Amino acid sequence: MTRLKQITFCIILALFLSNCSKILEPVSIFSSKQDITTEAGQEEFDINIKSLTFNVAKKANNFPYSRQLILTGNGSKANVLDEASYLKSNFPKSSSSPRYLLGIGDQVSFIQLNEFKAETVKWPNVSAESEYLLGVGDELSFVQSSGTNQDIDLTFNENGELVSKTNPLISTQGVIGNKGNILLFGLGNILAANRTLEDVKTEIRNILIRNGVTPNFQIEISNFKSKKAFLTLSDKTSQIITINNLQTTLIELAIQAGLSESDENFALVKLTRDKQEFRFTASQLFDPKTPKIIIQDNDQIEIQVADKQSSTIVSLVGSKGNILLEGIGSISALKRTLDDVYGEIHSILIAKGINPNFQLELTEFASKKAYLIQKNIGSEVIPLTNSRVTLRELILKNKTSVISTKDLSIITLKRNGQVFRMTSDQILDPKTQDIWIIDEDQIELENLKYKPGQVFALSGAGRAQIVPIDPSIRETLADILFSPGGALNNLMAKRSEVYLLRGKNPSIAYHLDAQNVSRILVAAKAELRPNDIVYVAERPIISFSRTLSEINPLRSLLRDIQNNNIP
Repeated sequence: MTRLKQITFCIILALFLSNCSKILEPVSIFSSKQDITTEAGQEEFDINIKSLTFNVAKKANNFPYSRQLILTGNGSKANVLDEASYLKSNFPKSSSSPRYLLGIGDQVSFIQLNEFKAETVKWPNVSAESEYLLGVGDELSFVQSSGTNQDIDLTFNENGELVSKTNPLISTQGVIGNKGNILLFGLGNILAANRTLEDVKTEIRNILIRNGVTPNFQIEISNFKSKKAFLTLSDKTSQIITINNLQTTLIELAIQAGLSESDENFALVKLTRDKQEFRFTASQLFDPKTPKIIIQDNDQIEIQVADKQSSTIVSLVGSKGNILLEGIGSISALKRTLDDVYGEIHSILIAKGINPNFQLELTEFASKKAYLIQKNIGSEVIPLTNSRVTLRELILKNKTSVISTKDLSIITLKRNGQVFRMTSDQILDPKTQDIWIIDEDQIELENLKYKPGQVFALSGAGRAQIVPIDPSIRETLADILFSPGGALNNLMAKRSEVYLLRGKNPSIAYHLDAQNVSRILVAAKAELRPNDIVYVAERPIISFSRTLSEINPLRSLLRDIQNNNIP
């Protein structure tokens, strides 16, 4: 009987010690010295305890809400990184709006109104009308009557020679030589160059009289060879204008070339005389106030007639960087703005005496482009035009661009060997500087998902759970305490020992005594942060009561054994 009692006592003692382990080794937030020696010691944390009040909760809410981003990829590329490392953006240097520089493959359109510029006219000196002066090469025909009749009735025969209708004639012809003299039969050598025909007639009359011959003669210019002008038309054809004793005006010559007053500024006449150039449009030449301009020896007249209909010329910037325009020539365009090329064409037209009424436009853009790469969506080549575009406009205009409102959209700009990283919120912020897209820019758009935030909730009673939190909701300590299965829904929780742990080395334990119901308002103001620990101690009396509840059936069994009341 005694032995049976000893065995029963040992069983009861073992059970008691087993249940008391929950009282002796509760879950605790404070470190204590253990007799257990491990190969590597556990890390010890310094914990500062602060009473949780409204002011303390307000300061605690200023603690950064750290979030983590999920990086997908193969192998080591898959990772989880802090959001803060992506929020540190770097922008390219601010610059003014870039001017489009022409490049190989770009196409320009040139439209010109072919109208000559009506400048202030400088007229050539106008001299009084004078008789024709004989010159080298002119041919003279001399006819003398062999009778006594002083009246000579002359006419031209079929060969164009002067013949008399009455008396027989003595006729001779001569050409003014290089020395200016002419040799006539019966008269001798006579100086004729730079003299009028009347002067030569007077000298011949005097010679005949001296020779005792009746001065019955006639002398005429049969061929004009000494004086000429040169005419060039707009079709590049040329004419030699022989100048005779009948004076020709510039207006007459222009009319013969087909000009009229209606040509206005679409026709230009250039007169070069004595190394001077005179220019006038058709409207200026046919003006009634225009002085009478007589064509003179060695005058050079150029008549240009422009097409009244405007023409369009399309030209590509070639492999050597030039564009070819009819009427203008070849112009270097590579790495120049359209305004620069416009200015050069303007100067060329002014130099040619043409009104610079033209239009120069870029019609096709082929030399410059940017690249938009959207991970897991696709890529696109963006042609750049002279309509300058910012990074903000490029993303908003592109229909395939997807900017997530839940994830973090990262925009990476690669330019000239440099990498710039920005978030979509920064790019879309109106206060952010304009980032102008330039040639060969590479823009990468990536949406990074956030790793869900979580809080660790546990109590000394052995209950533990992970509670997800959302930064847009900003859960509070009260939300965790009153959640299903939360600490305050647990009868074993010690409401006077509620702790919110945050940070490390040192950690801060915000202590809340929730026995007073009004202090729940403080818990409702204390926002949670990812990886916070909510700890609620266990009520010791509840733990001991639970142990006793397990011992009571053994007590009844022992009493029955003692009273020999075992069935």
